[in-house]
Amino acid sequence: MGELAIKVENLGKSYKLGSIGTKSLKSDLMALFSSSKNGKQDESLIWAVEDLNFNVLKGSAVGIVGKNGAGKSTLLKLLSRTTAPTTGSIKARGKIASLLEVGTGFHPELTGRENVYLNGAIMGMTKGDIKSKFDAIVEFSGVSRFIDTPVKRYSSGMYVRLAFAVAAHLESEIMIIDEVLAVGDIDFQKKCINKMQEVSGQQGRTVLFVSHNMASVKALCNTGLFLENGRLRLAGTIQEITEAYTSSNRGLIRTQELAERTDRTGSGFVKLTNFEVRDLVGNEIDTILTGENIAFCFTVRCGSESAKNIDFGFNFYNSEDENMGVLYSSYQSIFFDMKPNQTLQIKCVVPNFPFTIGNYKVGTRIVVNNEESDWLLGGAGFILVENGDFYGTGNTGFSNPYLTNFIGTWISSEI
Repeated sequence: MGELAIKVENLGKSYKLGSIGTKSLKSDLMALFSSSKNGKQDESLIWAVEDLNFNVLKGSAVGIVGKNGAGKSTLLKLLSRTTAPTTGSIKARGKIASLLEVGTGFHPELTGRENVYLNGAIMGMTKGDIKSKFDAIVEFSGVSRFIDTPVKRYSSGMYVRLAFAVAAHLESEIMIIDEVLAVGDIDFQKKCINKMQEVSGQQGRTVLFVSHNMASVKALCNTGLFLENGRLRLAGTIQEITEAYTSSNRGLIRTQELAERTDRTGSGFVKLTNFEVRDLVGNEIDTILTGENIAFCFTVRCGSESAKNIDFGFNFYNSEDENMGVLYSSYQSIFFDMKPNQTLQIKCVVPNFPFTIGNYKVGTRIVVNNEESDWLLGGAGFILVENGDFYGTGNTGFSNPYLTNFIGTWISSEI
């Protein structure tokens, strides 16, 4: 067994509903002590993580996965020591650089240059050490033109670029990265993955990485942790972890009504209550032949007020969680309106479905007036694609699944 970088024992973090963060630390601790006095459990206490035990080896890259609310971000905050545990302990060897959200550790009134030096000083580096790495940081971030501009004027993408560059180049033994890379463009995300691979594989630094993108997790990490409801469900190789996580999503979709699902973001004003894939005769299917004509059917419910300019769409993800294709009504300049409390079925007929064989997760998304209304993070369903006669020649198969978008016919009907 190699040298340990992090040892976590019996780790737990609880919050008291409606009060934590509104009083002093002393008040919070007194409230927590009072709630547990005489062995009585305070039902207003919520455990974000509970009874976690695991080790992280020096130089390893650890992927941390789980659904929204599983405790991933809380765990990273505990490891970064930006919040204190309620129970248990964390022992870490070496300096920790963390990037948990856009602009972590930056002072908005200071310039990019000043924030680089400030972050380095916080990590115990001398001015000379920071200066020797400064040019590399700025070059990697791509914000040299704005390096002497206050960071409060930066876009979210510029924030991420500079913050990641600082975390990756300054001297730390442990890097902790949350899913902030989703803000950056595709090229920068790849650049960050490559840098983290270098940091872990060549420099021997330890990386902890949280993401919903299984392709990124598998590309970077060799081991992983799967959190569920604040507890550690599984620790193992990254292949074991990603397979368990994908299977849990599939099970959730098959056993729980969409209207009851909690793994979603958005206002919920227009909400998906059912999703089906049908052939053109109207039969529900979950297996599609390449080149077959099919219909994707949304059942949606409007809130107590009317909604206009509704954009419906969905993404298709392969087994590596890579986005293989998108289809949104807005791409065809098609938008829908709904009356208060109205239920509609929105059907998108796709001719000659153009995917190769494989399993695909279907992610659905509803946007109202350019604002997120309902996005099921774990996907709304799964489809299996098998070889079909795409070109009508008698030969099965299709050679190019790497699409950005394709066309469908959109139809609405009231239920």
